[in-house]
Amino acid sequence: VESDIRDLKQNNMTITEFYSAMTNLWDQVVLMESSELKVVKAYTNHREEQHLVQLLMALGDDFEGFRGVIFHRIPIPSVDSMVAELLAEETRLKS
Repeated sequence: VESDIRDLKQNNMTITEFYSAMTNLWDQVVLMESSELKVVKAYTNHREEQHLVQLLMALGDDFEGFRGVIFHRIPIPSVDSMVAELLAEETRLKS
């Protein structure tokens, strides 16, 4: 599943389609995790950051500038807030 995550690219998918595909893979990984890990705050924070990086790195070239802005934010945003921004950016790029 991890290799599927690394191989997944946005290509011609919309942000909604791409995020759905990525979350399906992330959910498969979570099912394989130890239940003890799921409650460790440091681990869940690391996993959230990992998801953010995986999602950003797999975005299409249209989002290169957006990717750079997100990587320089302190603190880094949550995946959910970043996806909301991505949807707005996608709308802006289409107009």
